[in-house]
Amino acid sequence: MLAGSVAWAFLVRDVRIETSHKAGFAFRLFAALMGVPIFFFVARAVRGVGAVEGFGGYFAFVIVGLAATAYMSVGIGTFVGSLRRSQATGALELMVLSRTPFSLVLLFSSLPGYLLALLSFGGLIGMGAVLGMDVGQANIPLAVVSLVLATAAFVALGLLAASVIFVTSGGNPVSWVIRAASIVLAGIFYPVSVLPGALGAVAEVVPLTHAAELLRRSLLNGDGWADVRHELMALLAITAVLMPLGVAACRLTLRVARTDGSLSQR
Repeated sequence: MLAGSVAWAFLVRDVRIETSHKAGFAFRLFAALMGVPIFFFVARAVRGVGAVEGFGGYFAFVIVGLAATAYMSVGIGTFVGSLRRSQATGALELMVLSRTPFSLVLLFSSLPGYLLALLSFGGLIGMGAVLGMDVGQANIPLAVVSLVLATAAFVALGLLAASVIFVTSGGNPVSWVIRAASIVLAGIFYPVSVLPGALGAVAEVVPLTHAAELLRRSLLNGDGWADVRHELMALLAITAVLMPLGVAACRLTLRVARTDGSLSQR
């Protein structure tokens, strides 16, 4: 009961914040969707790229990758932003001292952000479909499971990024590094196969690599569970490693923040 109340409180708070700036929210969503027609015309100029033809062409390849990236970026960004606002208002210290376990506080503070991320994801996929991306054979159950697994992996990344908040008062370079590295390595605008050997190996431990692959194969190819077994297991394994690391990083920096007084830093 307590966990449900805390989750609902975070959800109501973040929805009120987002809806209080309707123009800003609409502009962010519009800006995200404007990438779709750009890649529609780019795809017409680069037709015939063999490595992406299996996904219905370059346009479909990029749009699903772009949707997965937006889902990760919006989710992590709103997670970090939520904690930053709580720190700036002094609410973070009260949250940490509440009866709710610390790990649940972190988890519930991230969930409202993923509702916005889901809206961005759906908008990009929907606009891609309007412009001709074929999702008629999509394996929806697999796509949903893939998105759930991706969410768990991205929450773990969000925890790592959020750990910096407890000991800094400025920006959060970790969030930027996660986004930039993921875009370069995860095969969003080009297949991972074009990366040199060392970078290709690093790409295998990037959650977005496997999340994008799972979503492409489920939404565009209609692949079954057995076809994506490797990607599913890889994403599960990466999440199993990242989640405890993220929680441990937050606990460590929280301990430091309590010592030097930066927890409620404004």
